[in-house]
Amino acid sequence: MEHFEQSGDCTAIDNAVQFMQEVIKLTPDGHTEKAARLNILGVAFQRRFECLGKLVDIENAILAKQQAVDLTPDGHADKAAQLNDLGVAFSRRYEHLGELRDIDNAILLMQQAVNLIPDGHADKAVPLNNLGGAFFRRFEHLGKLGDIENAILAMQKAVDLTPDDHATDKSAWLDNLGNAFSRRFEHLGKLGDIENAILVHQKAVDLIPDGHVDKATRLSNLGIAFINRFERLDELGDLENAILVNQKAVDLAPDGPAQKSARLNNLGNAFLRRFEHLGELKDIENAILVHQKAVDLIPDGHAESAARLNNLAIAFFRRFLHLGKLGDIENAILVNQKAVNLIPDGHAHKAQPLSNLGLAFFHRFKHLGELGDMENAILTMQKAIDLTPDGHAQKATLLINLGSALKSRFEHLGELRDIMEATVAYKQAANNTPSRPLTRYDAACHWAVLCSTHQSLSSALDAYTVVLELIPQVVWFGQTVHRRYEELPIIGRVINTAAATAMSVGDLPKAVEWLEEGRSIVWKQILQLRTPLDELRQEHPDVADELLRVSLALDNAGTSDFQNIDLDIKPKSVEEEAQNHRRLATKYEELLHQVRELDGFSSFLRPKKFFELVPAARNGPVVVVNVAEVRCDALVLCTSGEIVHVPLLTFSHKQAETLRLELVSSLHAHGVRINRNGDRTMHSGEKYKLDHFRSVLADLWSHVVQPVLSGLEQTLDKNAHQSLPHITWCATGALAFLPLHAAGIYGSQDPTRDMNISDFAVSSYTTTLTAMLVFGSKPKQDLTKTPSVLIVSQPGTPGLTPLPGTVKEVEVIQRYAFPNYTCHLTHESATVGAVLGEMTKHEIIHLACHGIQDAKDPLNSAFALYDDGLKLNTLMGLSLKNAELAVLSACQTATGNERLPEEAVHLTAGMLAVGYPSVIATMWSIGDDDAPLIADGIYANLLGGHDDSESQKAKLTPAYALHEAVKHLRKKVGETNFVKWVPFVHFGV
Repeated sequence: MEHFEQSGDCTAIDNAVQFMQEVIKLTPDGHTEKAARLNILGVAFQRRFECLGKLVDIENAILAKQQAVDLTPDGHADKAAQLNDLGVAFSRRYEHLGELRDIDNAILLMQQAVNLIPDGHADKAVPLNNLGGAFFRRFEHLGKLGDIENAILAMQKAVDLTPDDHATDKSAWLDNLGNAFSRRFEHLGKLGDIENAILVHQKAVDLIPDGHVDKATRLSNLGIAFINRFERLDELGDLENAILVNQKAVDLAPDGPAQKSARLNNLGNAFLRRFEHLGELKDIENAILVHQKAVDLIPDGHAESAARLNNLAIAFFRRFLHLGKLGDIENAILVNQKAVNLIPDGHAHKAQPLSNLGLAFFHRFKHLGELGDMENAILTMQKAIDLTPDGHAQKATLLINLGSALKSRFEHLGELRDIMEATVAYKQAANNTPSRPLTRYDAACHWAVLCSTHQSLSSALDAYTVVLELIPQVVWFGQTVHRRYEELPIIGRVINTAAATAMSVGDLPKAVEWLEEGRSIVWKQILQLRTPLDELRQEHPDVADELLRVSLALDNAGTSDFQNIDLDIKPKSVEEEAQNHRRLATKYEELLHQVRELDGFSSFLRPKKFFELVPAARNGPVVVVNVAEVRCDALVLCTSGEIVHVPLLTFSHKQAETLRLELVSSLHAHGVRINRNGDRTMHSGEKYKLDHFRSVLADLWSHVVQPVLSGLEQTLDKNAHQSLPHITWCATGALAFLPLHAAGIYGSQDPTRDMNISDFAVSSYTTTLTAMLVFGSKPKQDLTKTPSVLIVSQPGTPGLTPLPGTVKEVEVIQRYAFPNYTCHLTHESATVGAVLGEMTKHEIIHLACHGIQDAKDPLNSAFALYDDGLKLNTLMGLSLKNAELAVLSACQTATGNERLPEEAVHLTAGMLAVGYPSVIATMWSIGDDDAPLIADGIYANLLGGHDDSESQKAKLTPAYALHEAVKHLRKKVGETNFVKWVPFVHFGV
């Protein structure tokens, strides 16, 4: 048999069987070696069965091994090994026939074998591993969690008992342990299990020598684990790794049909998942080709036939969804039905093919409209759900499929019962905690929509509550910041709808809470990791220190670029760093839970309640404008603590988007290339573009700003120290890209009709209410002390157009700031490292340079310095304590990303996040001649004359200082020259 073990050649094992049969015939009854030889014959029969799949061989194996056990007296040294071998034979027959009594017998025999061997003895590893495998198979049959727990326990003991120099055995035990972790992950959805599976499988691959017959198996199982983790985290690198190792496994697989089929099947699954992720047709073509080969190779009646057929059916189904060819859905149903028929009723493995069959019926109904397909779809989907225990990680997906089918039947037949049952299915899916967070989130959204449309808005609030609870799991600390941003575009629109629903039922505080919770999610996560822990440290210093340690490490991991490391670096190092990041996130969440269990800390770092958000309006009203598809509203937080609700009855989601596009067109008409990287120079207009500037500002005035001011007429008091009240805007959706601070009627034929917001209030913006709270709580700076100013200028940035106006701009600032309190970095001295080093030493920073907005990768947006760009991603690594003001005299510093309107992914938000409570920025490219005028106005009003005590007293806050500066620029360039004066904005307090 040694030749077979090394080569996998079925002819060699056939010869071994014949030889051992002759040996048995020559061995008389009662001979001391009779039992041992019978056992060897049984092993040879078993190997031939594994090679050729013929039932008679495994029957003969059990018969021979049973005789060996019966002939061996109790207490004999060989008894444990023979019991184990007999158990293995029962296990193999179970795999072939699926009869539960075989696996029960296997577990009984293997447990006896384990009990006969002293603890710690090296010989105990083999039966422990096999016992674990038997528990594993029974778990797959019955789905009982205790069996997979026992499997992992036994297999881990086998691994621990086996030294590393027993490489072949240890690799096998590790491989089995990895499979068990994978199955428990599929059942419970715990990320730690699939992380462990990958680590264990990688060790198994590393231990097995190249050229070994089992190398293909080890690689293939590692590939399966990568696929499983991809389905949880959606990281494309896992799919690429899965395809790579599975292709190697196929290339290395022995020619035995069952082994080759298994490797092809796993490769096909990897191609299928990549197609689902990227939508490239070649991947689904490869998946079908490979899965068809896997089906063709597997012997009739093989235990894995159903699984092979099911995966081929899925591939046909996915190609149907992509191309719409009827033949593909027909093939999917035909092949899936074969798979279902091969699996015994009641077997846990039957659920997935039943669900897939139901899905295929459902989509054929949608294609052809035949009601029989819909009925079959719902029937088979329900059977799949009934076979899947509550708490199974896949149950949410099955319930969503059923909910979609029931909803479709309601739309077809109009029976209210269907919509009620669909709502229940979505609700159960949303509440199935082991399932993938994104799957549960989708279910909760469906649940909310059905409640809003067919039941009551109050029941929709229950669904939206679950949506909000799931967002931190969808946009998870364990992902890099880049990855988190990929999940956000759809979330903002859902939050806007949730808030609109809360307003519709009159729950205004809930609407405010939800809008706050759903805005700047990633920014708030970053700030959360940097939250001072003084109060916690006073009462629980050890917990605070541990939380601080984990927070700092997690913050660093989340904003690092390790997933973009060059591919020449070994994947293992990237893998370890990624897993460490996710372990930190899990540890951080465990520590938060621990803190919240402490007396007085139940709300620690939880989303803020309305009463906690009210102080954001301490210095003036904050206007939160919600733009949802169902309705638009303004919610005004007043200094008194009340909410003024202003329904925007003449404004809509569609109108907001139209105004945004008209603004873009107007900017192009004036030669402002908002997608150009940081160009601070105006260009000649593109004549074919229309200038809508005046109408955009007029519409904002008529439909948004004027209604808000009217609603605030009784509560809008003038600032005690300034001539105009101060309003802070927090807009959502497309409105976040529009200049509310400049809304008004300009240049009308009747001058008495001209009016704009600057006549009534000073405007600021904020990314979130929480930012206002953080900055409002900072201690007031000493007004008698002149703040230290860091000036960074780049009149001639290498590779970019010159900015000669920055020279004059610097002279203006230096005129108002004491020279000994000013640091000026320019030309080659203004490097990224130098600027970062000086930022911690000065209260004010003034950046006069190019600004670069990267629409594809927002975190790469940067200030262009002499040697490189000072990127948003780099700024996020800072935490400044004494910062007061950042003046970003660069272009597009508050532009943001149209895909992420609720996230404020721009350089201004970055400066707020690192600790500047006040930021003056630009919405688009500015004129090089205008920047010095604005700087003069800002610093004259902000710092005053340093030798004049009266002007010292008259110093304004940044918002009012900018207001005055822009008023001066507007007079100089002309009120209707909007492109020149409108871009300057103030963020913060």
